[in-house]
Amino acid sequence: MQMKFPHLFQPIQIGKLRLKNRIAMAPMGFPAMSDAEGVPTQRYVDYFTERAKGGAGLLITGMLKVEDTIEYTMSKRGPVRKEFIRPFADLTEGIHSLGTRIFAQLSAGLGYQGRPHNIRGTPVAPSAIPNFADPRVTCRELSVEEIQRLVKAYGDAAELLAGAGVDGVEVHGHAGFLIDQFSSSLWNKRTDRYGGDLKGRLTFAFELLHEVKRRLGDGYPVQYRYGLKHYMKEIRQSGLPGEDFVELGRDIDEGLQMAELLEAEGFDSLAVDAGTATGHYWAHPPIYQAHGCMLDLAAGVKELVKIPVIAVGRLDIPEMANDAVASGKADIVSLAKGLLADPYWPNKVREGKVEDIRPCIGCHQACSEPMNGRYINSCTVNPACGRERTHTLQPAEKPRTILVAGGGIGGMEAARASASRGHKVVLYEKGEALGGHLIEAGVPGDKKDIERLNTWYRRQLEQLGVDVRLNTAVTPDVVARDQPDVVLVATGSQDVIPRLPGVDKPHVGRATEVLLGKKAMGEQVVVVGAGENGCETALWLARQGKKVSIVEMQAKPIAIPVANANRNMLLDLLVQAGVPILLNTALREVLDDAVVVVGKDGETRRLACDSVVLAVGMKADNRLFGALAQQFPGPLHDIGDCQEAKNVMKAVWDAYEVARTI
Repeated sequence: MQMKFPHLFQPIQIGKLRLKNRIAMAPMGFPAMSDAEGVPTQRYVDYFTERAKGGAGLLITGMLKVEDTIEYTMSKRGPVRKEFIRPFADLTEGIHSLGTRIFAQLSAGLGYQGRPHNIRGTPVAPSAIPNFADPRVTCRELSVEEIQRLVKAYGDAAELLAGAGVDGVEVHGHAGFLIDQFSSSLWNKRTDRYGGDLKGRLTFAFELLHEVKRRLGDGYPVQYRYGLKHYMKEIRQSGLPGEDFVELGRDIDEGLQMAELLEAEGFDSLAVDAGTATGHYWAHPPIYQAHGCMLDLAAGVKELVKIPVIAVGRLDIPEMANDAVASGKADIVSLAKGLLADPYWPNKVREGKVEDIRPCIGCHQACSEPMNGRYINSCTVNPACGRERTHTLQPAEKPRTILVAGGGIGGMEAARASASRGHKVVLYEKGEALGGHLIEAGVPGDKKDIERLNTWYRRQLEQLGVDVRLNTAVTPDVVARDQPDVVLVATGSQDVIPRLPGVDKPHVGRATEVLLGKKAMGEQVVVVGAGENGCETALWLARQGKKVSIVEMQAKPIAIPVANANRNMLLDLLVQAGVPILLNTALREVLDDAVVVVGKDGETRRLACDSVVLAVGMKADNRLFGALAQQFPGPLHDIGDCQEAKNVMKAVWDAYEVARTI
């Protein structure tokens, strides 16, 4: 049998280190997997080991600080020290037996991106520049003596981790953090040997390289990660893909010069990405970024250097990843969130089972955003991520018959997880297709990963033998007839319709039916509601050439829990598309040719339009659950939106948590 994607599974050398394939796991910071002092826990070990089991050739940790007296963060998460030896030794012993290697990404600190309230003393930087989070604060310029202390600490950390079995070091030179700040004239105004021209500004990075090599030998791999382009229009304004703007930070020409200098100095490989803290959506690409959004940057570097080049940026489409290597655009493809959603991506690609890869939907909800005051560090579509020891599905001790009411994402996940454990599952869906709100959510061109997720669920249910019954609504009589052991209610949510004059006019449509093509829109549209759904619908309509405006009664558009990268990019895309958002503005009436709105000051005005989209939220449809609560004697659970209208993460996690315990 011939391998379908052979180029991804060719071995490669980084320095003297041999990797079994061309698939790496990109670094992601996961503080929830460390204890209060920053030491990796068993969760950390299990998390990386699972990705090694899944077939990745190289794992790269999230950033680990090397020193905390020069830049002391109030989180109390200390730097690399002797307490790291045991967890890393356990980790490396396990993954090495699976043929996987690991690099530790070592960081000199946050620099000017450190938030003053989270730093003891004044934030530091290469030069005395305004702090990113609070420009009123001027960062303290690092002294030469402090830089040398950081270099020594870097060597100490690398030596300690190498002793615990870590195979190489990645220098954290990207995303606008301290090492990146030294490399850029935007932040580095020094006149000593650490400043000046590009080579001078790279002196700090060169000294880190030589310190590690001095300690561990020339054969020990040291990789440099950096953004070839910063995509900064202004300090706090990012540039969009394809947008013509004057780069404030590093542009491609200088990035390519850096590649040649880094290779000449002795770095063993280069990992190429883009962006800084500005906008978030290059360093942390959301669903609105195209797959392979930074591949062309890696390809530019690949043309200039002989050392291996690692590409990143939503490369979790197997055909794209394989072509990146086959065409010489990159030597290694690096996946981040794709390996959270499905740690077995490499094995499934190797076996040609690409239809069984659970897709990442680029939401950042569980992986990188703080929720309820804490980081979860998991995955929206894979709740076992980061909790492999406690949350992996186990066979049911006693198989039961389970009735699932509703074929949206909550119902599908409940059915999938239950059937995976050996339960007999019947899934009823009142509509003609599975998917619920995933169906309309996947309509816009940049939301096709939602459609991919729906397709994946349908395939899994078919493979697991779930009895799916479409065009059938569940009633108490259906439950009484079927007599299941357990009922899981996932009846979802419905659009909120405000009780206002004119909302029942024929030119008014709900966002859900507009996206599904059930309600045609004219050429001048007002969207009511600047939540994620309203903004995405407005952007979709604007891209069809319609003149669109959004009215929102709140003071800010797109409220939490939407992740920063997603929120920022969506808002920037609306600006690019010419869609204004009128905040503190409430709908009062819909007329035939306009809407009447009222501002915060109480002033009423008319906005001309020929169509109106209502996107003011969703409400739980819990009628069936309420009826069954009075009649069904067995275990009964409400899941997802029918409990509380929220998002994909809540629906999937509710369903998984219930199903894994039945």
